[in-house]
Amino acid sequence: MLLKSIELKNIRSYISQKIDFPTGTVLLSGDIGSGKSTILLAVEFALFGILPGELSGNALLRNGETRASVELNFEVNKKDIIVFRSLKKSKESVMQGNGYVVVDGIKKDMTPTEIKTEVFNLLGYPSEMLSKSKNMIYRYTVYTPQEDMKKIIQENSQVRLDILRRVFDIDKYKRIQDNTAIYLKSIKEKQKLKAGMISDLEEKKKSRSYRQRDFTIAEKKIQETKPVLDAAKIKTENKQKNISEIEVKQKKLSELKNKLALKETEIQSKTEHYSANENQIKTIEKEIKKIEQEINSKEVKEITSEELSEKNKKIILLENEIKILNSKKTEYETDKKRSQELKKKITSMDNCPTCFQIVDKTHKQNIQEKENEKIQTLTLQTGRQTDLIKEKEKELTDVKKELEDLRKYEKEHSLFRLKKSELEKKQSQTKLLSESQQKINMFIQNAKQEKQETAKEIKKYLGAEKELEQAEKELIFFQKEERKHEIEYNRAIEKKENMKSILEEIEKEIESKEKTKKELEKIQDIKNWMQDYFLKLVETIEKQVMTRVYYEFNELMQTWFDALVEDEAITCRLEDSFTPLVVQNGFEIEVSNLSGGEKTACALAYRLALNKVINGLITSINTQDLLILDEPTDGFSSEQLDKMREVLEQLGIKQIIIVSHESKVESFVDEIIKISKNEHVSEVE
Repeated sequence: MLLKSIELKNIRSYISQKIDFPTGTVLLSGDIGSGKSTILLAVEFALFGILPGELSGNALLRNGETRASVELNFEVNKKDIIVFRSLKKSKESVMQGNGYVVVDGIKKDMTPTEIKTEVFNLLGYPSEMLSKSKNMIYRYTVYTPQEDMKKIIQENSQVRLDILRRVFDIDKYKRIQDNTAIYLKSIKEKQKLKAGMISDLEEKKKSRSYRQRDFTIAEKKIQETKPVLDAAKIKTENKQKNISEIEVKQKKLSELKNKLALKETEIQSKTEHYSANENQIKTIEKEIKKIEQEINSKEVKEITSEELSEKNKKIILLENEIKILNSKKTEYETDKKRSQELKKKITSMDNCPTCFQIVDKTHKQNIQEKENEKIQTLTLQTGRQTDLIKEKEKELTDVKKELEDLRKYEKEHSLFRLKKSELEKKQSQTKLLSESQQKINMFIQNAKQEKQETAKEIKKYLGAEKELEQAEKELIFFQKEERKHEIEYNRAIEKKENMKSILEEIEKEIESKEKTKKELEKIQDIKNWMQDYFLKLVETIEKQVMTRVYYEFNELMQTWFDALVEDEAITCRLEDSFTPLVVQNGFEIEVSNLSGGEKTACALAYRLALNKVINGLITSINTQDLLILDEPTDGFSSEQLDKMREVLEQLGIKQIIIVSHESKVESFVDEIIKISKNEHVSEVE
């Protein structure tokens, strides 16, 4: 993997900046806080996205901005690759947005997780590390902040070993041991459970013998009871056949009795119906005579609808005329009142209300005379209107009286028609009743004849009732006997079935327990094998791998440390726990007691050795051509900086990016990228 360029937009102190990375040794130079480390964090973000607890969106997004992005261009196995990631701010936090990956010009839009998966594939990193919160291989082969490396060499030995196992991708052996211990625990629980499940196996076998004996007894009882039950059933069936024959006679007798009772009821009903019809005929004949007398007693005048309509029209006409006359009368009275008011007003008036001139007596007199004449005329007209109204009202009263008389005649004529219709109806009803009486009389005679014939036939079946009663008593006795034997037989059957069901259940339990017993023996064999062989084998393999790694790691560590530390009295090697052991003048000392430059040399030697071992152990990774060193010379003397140049030349890595504010480093790098910061904005000079 070789970096080619990176473009930052609103990332920390950068607003918009593109940085090109040449091959060889490149120095990111600038004052402390100018934005050098931001570029390295942006590279890591582009590759792996936000890392919980390591690299957050809030730490990357520039203050006051809501969106940011990083576009990284690099080369892997001669493939040109562009990775684009974005950030967006919500109310709660800063989150990743969608981005894309371009491989040799082919672009694919992806989610943040899909980008990380694609990058892992391109870099050849093990897929099982995808779900881990920290990019272990990248952090310990490509870019490890120097302070993080100082921290790891001073960590607890067990914590350090666990980290190195994950970095070397051999933590699987530890996981195998842990998982095996968990599995062994579950096996022991299963063993205990299955032992409890077969604890009553022998008791179940004894119970099977007892139940088998009860089953045999029940079978014998069934064989003894079956013939007795069959004989009782035959007696019951024969008696039921006998009763069926008697029941036929009984049924016939019952049918005849019902028929006789029905005929008697019909005769009585028809007789009552005949008598009721006679009374009804007499009543109707009386009503007919009464109606005939009422019809013939007086003559009724017939009124036409035209006469009624003519009277109604005349009434409406008169009412309209009276209304008009009243309206005219009111008009005359209103005019008269207006003249009287004017006359009264002019008498008391001294000045004209319009022109304010004095009104003389002559003018007042003229107006009064004129209004008097008008009042007389209106009085006469009002009187004439009153006389006309009275005449019309009298005429209206007479017409209404005539209309009332006509309606009275009309009502009498309607009543006459109604009575005449009722008379015709009653005459027709009398005729129908007379015809019905003839039919009823004939029905009664025929029914009496059928009644006599039915009574004679009933006498033939009178003995069937006593015969049936006796046969039913005998049947009840036979049924009781059959039921008694059937209960005894069914009990034996039920007992046999119960014993059979219990035996089947016991057999299943015994079979299951025998199977469990075999499983228990197999579990015991597995447990013994895992405890005695498998765990020891895994432990041995891990030790062999760790030993091989240790020797290579220790040799490289000593080489780099000796190359970086000018004091020959100080040496450094690794313990079995990969803990740096410093010896000065023959005495062991803590790393924390070293000088600043010596601590940095120890951390850098550890870092370079770790890089070499991982790249040699995991050959599939594609980041072996890139190394990023963040402030690797902190506290170095001028002589150590010179030795640093020799170390870099010995590494033979195609692209090394160094972040440093040491001016002397500029003398032994191929390219320098200077970073400056003005008014909180970082830029490449």
